[in-house]
Amino acid sequence: MKRILLFFLGIFVVTLVVTGCSSDNTSGEGGKEKGKTSSEEEEMDIPEAAADAEGMLEEGPGKLSTTGEADAEELEQELGQLPDDLDVDEAYNYLTYLMAADYESTLKKYEEFDPTFNVDGAPKSENSDDAQEKQERKTQHVALLMDASGSMGAYVNSEMKMTAAKDALKQFVSDLPEDAQMMLRVYGHKGTGSDADKEMSCNSSEVVYPLNTYDSEKFDNALSEFEPAGWTPLAASIKAAEKDLREQSGDNTESIVYIISDGEETCGGDPVEAAEQLHDSDIATAVNIIGFDVGNEAQQQLREVAEAGGGEFTNVDSGEDLLEAAENNISKALETAEMNMWSAMEATDIRWDAIHKKDEVDAIASEFGDVIADENNSFMDGFEQLQESEKINEETASKLKERIEERQDKLSDFNDNKREELRKKVDAESQKTIDMIDKKSEESNE
Repeated sequence: MKRILLFFLGIFVVTLVVTGCSSDNTSGEGGKEKGKTSSEEEEMDIPEAAADAEGMLEEGPGKLSTTGEADAEELEQELGQLPDDLDVDEAYNYLTYLMAADYESTLKKYEEFDPTFNVDGAPKSENSDDAQEKQERKTQHVALLMDASGSMGAYVNSEMKMTAAKDALKQFVSDLPEDAQMMLRVYGHKGTGSDADKEMSCNSSEVVYPLNTYDSEKFDNALSEFEPAGWTPLAASIKAAEKDLREQSGDNTESIVYIISDGEETCGGDPVEAAEQLHDSDIATAVNIIGFDVGNEAQQQLREVAEAGGGEFTNVDSGEDLLEAAENNISKALETAEMNMWSAMEATDIRWDAIHKKDEVDAIASEFGDVIADENNSFMDGFEQLQESEKINEETASKLKERIEERQDKLSDFNDNKREELRKKVDAESQKTIDMIDKKSEESNE
């Protein structure tokens, strides 16, 4: 380094002497004033090149820094001024002074990259205007499954279970939103509870009110078509309801199933499996069961059916309680459906956003790598020029090439580490956001 400074200082001194003599032999009118020098005569201060990647990133832009090949003529002129027999430090420092790339704009993209995610607000409670507006975007499909087995002919509080259930259903469906569509399927309404009628009764499951908006006269007529009769084919009726809803379901519908029953499955089916299959099909958001004066053993099965169907089990002992349970459950079910839909859509959006953010990181890393490659090409142009002009000997050339390659490796490692660091941050932030969404959804469903 000192040799380069002394070299240019020597040129400076000689120039001063020559200039002084020239001034003495020229007239004051056309000559150069004593003591004045041109910019080329000023002492050059070549800084020592950085040894670490962070320092290397701050060295540019070099005097001849370009995005492609350095201008051959300028490079030859610059390197031609150097003394012969440069050592590796002198040669490397001067190449850095000339060729160091400008990393500022690309580095800034790394620094400004945002690995975090935005989440749209969760749906509010059913009383909020926002929630109501969101619910109105989808048509509600309410499937009612009524147990008409013989046990529904029993009396509770001086009222037949079947009569109380029908009265509660009339009130319930009349309170549904005007654009809601509902259907009524009845099961166990044929035959008797005798073994002789079991097969016929277990095969009895029928839609008495097809999916449509509420019509009081037609609904009353449908309720009059059946009375308590036979066995309880609960599983078969749930499977039939899945088929009913599948034919009518779509992106703009929300389907909820309500089963009113006073007992467990008696036809050998597996209602838990049927409810789980219906819920997992995404056709119905929930399978809720309202037990009407159900005994302890039957309660256990019906509760398991509701849980498998993603719904709730409520046991009541009057028609008034039945109506209240139905209204409360549908309100909560719709809110739960809205929250579940929100969480699923948001989680999907987050995962897609994470892919795009990683692509963005990869693009920055690729651009950064291009700058490193361009800089390395410029360094090698200078290296070859030093060799051709015999400013460095063979041993120095070998060490200088290693130094240039080491510089490229350090900058590439920095780029790779930065890329990996940001990709990991994207993964961590996306998972944290999804966990937050899931927690919010779980809290809402509790």
